[in-house]
Amino acid sequence: MQTAHAISAWQERIAARTPLGPQQLAVFLLVTPFLILGASGWTAHFAFANSTIVKYLLTIAAPLGLAAFALVPQPFLVLVAAVVLAAPAATLEVSFSGVSLTAIAATCLLAAVPVVLGLTRPVGTSALGRVLPVSIALAIIPMAHGVRIGETVTVAVTALAVAFLCARAIRQRGGLAVVLLSTLGSLLLQAVLAIWEYRTRKEFDLYSGSASATATNYFFDYQSQPRPTGTFSDPISLATALAVAIPIGLAMLHLLLQRHRWLPASAVGIAIALIGLGLALSLSRMATIGAAISLVVVIALVPRWSRLRMAQIVGGALATLLIGALVVGGPSLIERLSSISDPTATGVATADGDRDRLFYWSVAAETGLEHPIAGVGAGHLNEILIADAPDAGVHTHAHSAYLQIFAEGGLLGLASLALLAFGLLVDLRRAHAHRPTLTSGLAGAVVALAVAGVTDVVTIKYVAVAATVAPILGMIVGLAGRGIDERDN
Repeated sequence: MQTAHAISAWQERIAARTPLGPQQLAVFLLVTPFLILGASGWTAHFAFANSTIVKYLLTIAAPLGLAAFALVPQPFLVLVAAVVLAAPAATLEVSFSGVSLTAIAATCLLAAVPVVLGLTRPVGTSALGRVLPVSIALAIIPMAHGVRIGETVTVAVTALAVAFLCARAIRQRGGLAVVLLSTLGSLLLQAVLAIWEYRTRKEFDLYSGSASATATNYFFDYQSQPRPTGTFSDPISLATALAVAIPIGLAMLHLLLQRHRWLPASAVGIAIALIGLGLALSLSRMATIGAAISLVVVIALVPRWSRLRMAQIVGGALATLLIGALVVGGPSLIERLSSISDPTATGVATADGDRDRLFYWSVAAETGLEHPIAGVGAGHLNEILIADAPDAGVHTHAHSAYLQIFAEGGLLGLASLALLAFGLLVDLRRAHAHRPTLTSGLAGAVVALAVAGVTDVVTIKYVAVAATVAPILGMIVGLAGRGIDERDN
């Protein structure tokens, strides 16, 4: 009798926790046929002229996503997670009834619907939000006499849209966890893809969903070793995106260990190891340096009583990453890292490229000094580099985000950037007051981005990179706003 009573009580508790009401039943009955048709391949065959594995998986994921959207208490968070997950593939075009949109534009428009309808909480006071209009006003003049400004505007608008949506998500109950996990999951997928590319010497075509041998004499190859790119356009973009995940992941790991959440902590630890390995295999030196510096920032900014614990976590992570990277990366990785101290030395495989970079730096600096107020305008630096450098092409840039901004925007461009940095620092300080551990990870991610920008421009030139790192800004702004729901702690 006691056993029967216990079983009955257990069944009642399960039923109370997971009732199948009319809405859930309707969604289940509606989604199930589409899920079956998608799994059978019929949907992909009917909807697409050329079916690929990516399109096939999309026909399965779409009904599942719609079901989640209809059933979860916060549908807006499902849409924001889709935005974050789509960010690394931001340039992938999605066509529907003859209308083509990029993946990031489509997901952002869907996520904006609850915002427009007033179904989300406002972000609240933000220093970054206050300085943004002034920063944009300062940037308008250099933009006005530029060429191909559409690319620059697209990058800026996309980054702002993703950051805004993530900041709104932070204000919802459970939103912080959704943004954190989707960000880490998105970059984990890129890291796994990068490791596969490095080991197989194949690259994944996002449009066809197929793998092919890496082209020989690829510009970014290191000697005979192809460098992985994930779904990004180049290995530097991949490395810049992966570098920001490491300090955030370590902050998450520290919080989970504090709360004795061993299983989630193990999952995050594995994710950090794979992301760090993907970063190392990209053979991107400055992004690796930025990630290393970010670890120091994380240790310095966590509460004093937990610094020793964080230092132990960082030390263990570094040891694991070093062993794994050396085993998988081999001689190419060792030789690449050894060139950090003197990249233009005789015998360094990429010395010629680094000498070119130094020349591009000098041309960009001279251009900015010759046009100190508003620069030469967005897009015009490339024309100057082509004229002055024999090896320069249509895609050549300053190889430094700061020199690129100075050359094309002058002091107005640098002032615009400085204002954004100031607002971000103020918001970091506010967020640190009530979320010190997590904010230390976000601050480390910002530092990693700032360091990576010294030798490349991917964060200000490429939509996929800007959209992928934008959730960091959104989390900082959201945490800095007033009225944070402390239940999310």
